Amino acid sequence: RKQRDVLNRRIEFCKQKDVIGMAARLSDNGGTSCGMREYSEEELRLATDNFSQRLRLKCGREWTNVFRGRFNHSTVAIKMMASFTSLSQEDFQSKVRFVGDIRHPHLVAVVGFCSEPKCVVFEYMGNGSLQDMLFTRRRNRGLRWHDRIRIATEVCSGLGFLNSSRQMYVIHCHLSPAHVLLDRNLVAKITGFGLQECNDDDNECNVESDLRVVGVLLMQLLTGRNWDEPIEELMTMDMDRETLVNILDDMAGQWPLDLAKELVSLAMICMSMKSKPNPNLSIAKVIEELNKIRRKGDEIVAKEDRKITISGCIDREGSSDVPSVFLCPIQQEVMKNPHVAADGFSYELEAIEQWLHSGHDTSPMTNLRLKHTSLTPNYTLRSFLEEWQSNKSAQISN
Repeated sequence: RKQRDVLNRRIEFCKQKDVIGMAARLSDNGGTSCGMREYSEEELRLATDNFSQRLRLKCGREWTNVFRGRFNHSTVAIKMMASFTSLSQEDFQSKVRFVGDIRHPHLVAVVGFCSEPKCVVFEYMGNGSLQDMLFTRRRNRGLRWHDRIRIATEVCSGLGFLNSSRQMYVIHCHLSPAHVLLDRNLVAKITGFGLQECNDDDNECNVESDLRVVGVLLMQLLTGRNWDEPIEELMTMDMDRETLVNILDDMAGQWPLDLAKELVSLAMICMSMKSKPNPNLSIAKVIEELNKIRRKGDEIVAKEDRKITISGCIDREGSSDVPSVFLCPIQQEVMKNPHVAADGFSYELEAIEQWLHSGHDTSPMTNLRLKHTSLTPNYTLRSFLEEWQSNKSAQISN
């Protein structure tokens, strides 16, 4: 229990540090509103190795128009805004500056833009989208049930900020698991707000539409199923105990049924907003209910002192306690046989060899051309790794 309390404090500290660090970097860059910087086309090409396909990001099985890039040793996501080609530079910059002024710990921050070609530069989220986590079955990235409750709370926190801000009132209207991104600590942040136009033919782009989507998202977190199709099937299901057990996602571990029932009830209320408007339901009320459920979940987890097991080399619950130097920059997993490349970074031998053998002659970290392809074993780092893993095993056995 003490170890878990320490871990939770570390997670909260890291979340605050990430936000403060991002704000500091933005203020150091200077430039436009909220510290945003305007990049040139040449800077974007250097950051993305001339928009290399190997740096293009996927969401689910589809390639996106987002590229991973690096500026000043910081990784960013660069989104090509093809739909904005008809906008004038003034209109484009005005739109980006508006979104760039919106800051919240659970909203993906805009760090810059380029007017030609029209691109927006976002902070990079190392664990991709919630859609990938839930629907592609990345088993080594499985989200436990208490992580899913936390993520739901964080998403609603960001959405509530958008919906309730007096100065910058924003309706997302496109929220889905693809628009919920996770950083390396599995902290959830919303993207896709303020830049997309609402093309709803029924003019239903409002707070109630965002609340309905929250209900769908809760069911997706509970079941691991994509309920994007018409929701009538879900609304007519009789959620008795047996049905609930059958639809819960087993990738999340053993769901506490009482908490699962509370989440289902909350989801149903949110999804019924279209047919049965509820003036007493607001995003603030949903956040309040989710926080109650989250506290109950935390109490349950705290009682499971001896039930935490390690599968593989690292348990996801303890992954935020892994020193970043032990993680391979390519695989984002703890290294077993670290080797130093010509760029000075250490990689898992198998990963960097695969990188080089596939025809790359540039660094995966800096995108600069490597002076040579020789690899040197990092015996010092390996000894630190072995010592850390030994201490980790000793803590678990104790």
